[in-house]
Amino acid sequence: MKNKSETLLLSNVTDAHSHIWSHEFANDRSQVLERASDAGLVCIVDISYDVDPELRKQKARTQGINLVCVAGIHPHDAKDFDQLEKALLNQLSAGSYDAIGEIGLDYYRNLSPVDQQVTVFQKQLDLAIEYDLPVVIHSRDADDDTYKILKDWSQRAPRNYGPDREIGMIHCFSSDAGLAEKYIELGFLISISGIATFDNVKDTPEVVLRIDTNKLLVETDAPYLAPVPHRGTRNEPALVTDTIKFISALKKMPSQKIADSTTKNAYRLFRLNHVKGDLQ
Repeated sequence: MKNKSETLLLSNVTDAHSHIWSHEFANDRSQVLERASDAGLVCIVDISYDVDPELRKQKARTQGINLVCVAGIHPHDAKDFDQLEKALLNQLSAGSYDAIGEIGLDYYRNLSPVDQQVTVFQKQLDLAIEYDLPVVIHSRDADDDTYKILKDWSQRAPRNYGPDREIGMIHCFSSDAGLAEKYIELGFLISISGIATFDNVKDTPEVVLRIDTNKLLVETDAPYLAPVPHRGTRNEPALVTDTIKFISALKKMPSQKIADSTTKNAYRLFRLNHVKGDLQ
């Protein structure tokens, strides 16, 4: 008979949004990837555009992990888009990136003027259509504007994608279930982070309960937003399993079923052609 710790081990896990190549992991990235593999991860979506994606993918493969590489200009950096645009276009045209992101609006910090954030957001959404790539959306304190822009864009985007694949993901979703359902109608997946596990958060657990698992992703946003019981420490991809187990308890479904479903969703979104186990 298996002991309790063995029954909690997961496989076929995906971290749908992480910054694994950020400087916070410079000293122990290999060990972080090894811990991710040991925790059952088969895929990590990495948001970074200043390190060669092929080198990153190769390093992750040594631990049996598919690395999805995502490039885009964050709304914080919208004011510098003119200086960054050429490098971004070169990266996208090389064909090694799997999505454009994280892009969107951030009215909480407002590190770039709102008008510039909107313009840069719309330009990159157009790039997603041009390069036939999904988008990874960042929205903080900007629900109304983000939704309006994405609704307008989605009316053009489906022509370039297809009926069996979503057009993007809403990263670190923390708004209410009604908005989540509206995004799903547009063709987006909803990504749940460790925020869902925080005691002072009410909307996100309701989102988890109301949204079907075939429209959910799970993420760490590492090195940020470590889930309970690790809150306040550096987050890393292995800890996505704590969020999966939290979702499992809320939905009264086996953790492995949550892992399998969210990995299947990620592989569909990013056009990865192999999913372990019975998801092929």
